[in-house]
Amino acid sequence: MDELKRIGVFTKVVQAKSFSQAARQLGIAKSAVSKQVSLLEQEVGVRLLNRSTRKLSLTEAGDIYFKHCEQIVDRAEIAINELRQYQHQPTGTLRIASPIAFGRDQLIPVIKELRCLYPLLKIELLLEDRVVNMVEEGIDLTIRIGWLQDSNLIAKKLCSSPTLVFASNDYLARYGTPKIPEDLVHHQWINLSILPSPLKWLFTHKTTRNTTQVQVNSSLKTNSVDAVVSAAQSGLGISALAKLGICEQIYTGKLTPILTDYELDPVGVYAVYPHKEHLPPKVRIFLDFLEKRCRNAPWCKT
Repeated sequence: MDELKRIGVFTKVVQAKSFSQAARQLGIAKSAVSKQVSLLEQEVGVRLLNRSTRKLSLTEAGDIYFKHCEQIVDRAEIAINELRQYQHQPTGTLRIASPIAFGRDQLIPVIKELRCLYPLLKIELLLEDRVVNMVEEGIDLTIRIGWLQDSNLIAKKLCSSPTLVFASNDYLARYGTPKIPEDLVHHQWINLSILPSPLKWLFTHKTTRNTTQVQVNSSLKTNSVDAVVSAAQSGLGISALAKLGICEQIYTGKLTPILTDYELDPVGVYAVYPHKEHLPPKVRIFLDFLEKRCRNAPWCKT
């Protein structure tokens, strides 16, 4: 630790080009500054500064050493500034991208809570049911729901949500309720177009753990989760989505879960951000709030 302190004093002397000026900036005596530099030279075993009454200059070894010392001091200042921002007021603009339904239902409450605590933080929320190019569009953080492909981005899993098969009571009254997964081939299917085609679902019986794979043919495709939900409510067919997107509709009876003796693979909820050596405080704080909300959500699967 003493060596780190001396590195800071040495760096300040070189930048100030004077022991006296460095002492004033550091708020210590000139003799203390000189002593710290001398002790550093003893530790590294080489003279770092040429001293004279008129001029202070780096030796060849000192020049090499100073370049590294300056980087160390700069990194330390960055770390301190980030910590101060984290503890007090994160500022700037946080750009977030998210699927429409998740952003509307889950992120808006988080943003409201965050804004109350950190009013200086500006937030831009981009809602689209597509995978955005984070680097090209200048996005700090994006929410992705589903199964991630390999990427050079950093993905942090927040939680999982069960996948439910559902339809409206009106549809089930007219066309009947599927009893086993194979029955789905005889029904109208509403598909989210970002999913693979042809669409295959692997059902696992909750009791026997036997699996059944079913390929469904879509009579209606859309790129919007909200449109899938709306079409199902209108009685246009059966579909499957993460529970997080249809909690309210199931609770109010607008949609009914079917094939409840079976389960599909849960859907992951991920926070994705570009690879950075140091995650900005504004992103870290938002992630903390969002993780807390996800852990306490009724649709969360632990």
